[in-house]
Parts: sequence; structure tokens; C-alpha cells
Amino acid sequence: MLIEGVYTKREFEKYPSYDIVYEWEDIYKDVLEVDFIPKKKYQEYLEDKRFKSFNAFLTSISIRKKVFALEMTPYVNNINNKKNYIPCIIDFYLRTDKELLSFYNNYYHCPIVLISSKEAYDYLKSKGCPLNIVHHPLSISDKYSITSDSKIEKKYDLVMVGRQNPKLETFVKMYYEKHPDFYFVYRKSMSDKTWIYATSRGEILGNIDTREKYIEIMRKGKMGLYSTPGIDGDESRTKGYHQVTPRFLELVATGCHIIARYSMNSDTEYYDLKSFSENIETYEQFEMAVQKALDSDVDMKKYSDYLSMHYTSVRANSLKNIIDKL
Repeated sequence: MLIEGVYTKREFEKYPSYDIVYEWEDIYKDVLEVDFIPKKKYQEYLEDKRFKSFNAFLTSISIRKKVFALEMTPYVNNINNKKNYIPCIIDFYLRTDKELLSFYNNYYHCPIVLISSKEAYDYLKSKGCPLNIVHHPLSISDKYSITSDSKIEKKYDLVMVGRQNPKLETFVKMYYEKHPDFYFVYRKSMSDKTWIYATSRGEILGNIDTREKYIEIMRKGKMGLYSTPGIDGDESRTKGYHQVTPRFLELVATGCHIIARYSMNSDTEYYDLKSFSENIETYEQFEMAVQKALDSDVDMKKYSDYLSMHYTSVRANSLKNIIDKL
């Protein structure tokens, strides 16, 4: 295996959104049978007189060895732009010619650039991207694997964790007005601008501030809401991209019926969202989907078969093949 290690920021980057990245890194490290290369170790090399720059350190690694890195977004002024550095870009929202040119300039030395979004990959191809790019989709850690025999006990009708789609939230309120016994979990804003979780029956659940708590509460919901970013007011943030996010896979792994709003594109087609939920556009569609979810159990064989294609170990083995061909 011509790879040196998996680059990680876990020693200093503690922002919650990185927790899922570190879960992915753990699997890549094990499957690739390599060590982590922490950022802090790089800093130590920077202080060594033999390595006057970060680039000098990277150059010191055997040229046939590769460093794999999951990047939240594309770097600007990328000091990792080296021929042994293989990035996988998680969120790609660059759109204009100026942004794309900067992206090309910041990654032109990399032997390959992995793009997680099929929609973004297709857009780059349509723009004549000069980089060697490959579609390398997002995944879910094998620690959340399920089987057709998995039994997941449900407590709530619906669990809404994290940022929600405003249109679907409105539909929930409308449904609750008609069905006051609907038992759901939602995120509640406090006077000190913090967030807690509560139920429609007035129960306070407190903070859900770890991956363990997050997955645990999702597992208790019969259904979950899902939307791709880039719709219903989020267009400016994503510049029109509608990438499927890991929450979709998490809803599958926690055995939830999925009620979704999404744009049809090559990424939503890749993840086959339509086989889990129609694109909910009206309240009438929403109400019918909720009633169906309340009246039926999830097909765990379908869910486990689906996830078997999307575990991080599957992506890591795919990466092996990609690197071996370089």
C-alpha cells in the first residue's frame, strides 16, 4: 500500500461537526493499515531546522507514499498542494469561474482530488476541470452497522435533531395542531441563546452534545425529517448545490422512516433518495407520509442491504484501488 498515513486535526480541532470526520478517519486508518499523521506533529517538524517549511516536511516523505486527508471544504492558499497529498473534499460549494480557478491553483500538484458530491463532481467535469478528480462519496462509520435482524426500540413518533428544513417544520406544526397526541422531539431555543431538546409533551431532554447522544435519540424515533441543503432559504450558503449529507445515512442506520425534501440531481440519484421518500412539496403529501410511517415498520432488510454499500470501510477499500492505480 503506497500510503503513509491519514492526516488528522483531532488533536486541536474540537468543533462538533468534526466528530463525524474523526469517525471516518478511524475506519480509513484501520482499513488502510496506516497511522494518523497529526497536524501537531507537522508543527514539530516546522520547528526543526531541517524543515524550514511545511512543504519541506511533506517533500521529505517518500515520494511514492501518499497522505490521505478528509477536508471539510477546499483550502485557500493550500500549503498541502503536493504530489503525495490526496484530499477528499466533503463540502464543495464553489461555483464561479474565479472560485474554480483558485481551486485549481490550490490543488494542481495533488495526484488526485476526491470529490464527495456527485453533483459537484459532474459540475467540475462540465467546466473542464484540469485536475484529476474522482467521485468518492460520503459514508457512515461501520460502528453504526445494522442487519436485517436488528431490533431498534422506538419511543417517539418523530425525532428532529440538528438544523431542520423550515418547510417540513411548518408541516409538523400543522400536523400537530390536527393530531395533538403526536409525540415528537424538537430543538428548543433558550433565552441565553443556547439550545436544548424537548418533547411535544413538555418533557425537557437537555443537551444532545455528543455523537453518542445524537445517535441514541435518533434511534428512538419512528421517523425523521431529511432535506438536502440548498433549498428553502439555504441557497446562498450552498450556492445552489444539493449534496446528500451524512444525516440521511444516519436515519437509515437508526431505523427511521424518512420524510424528505430534496432536489433531483446526480447526488440524490446516487443515494437513491426516492426509494425512501418522495420529494415532499405539499402538506397533503406530508400528512400521508406521516400516517404511513406510524402504521408500518421499517423494512430492516432493505435498510441493511442499502447501508452495506455505504459503510466507511467500503469507501476505504475503494480508496485502496484508487491509490494502487496511481
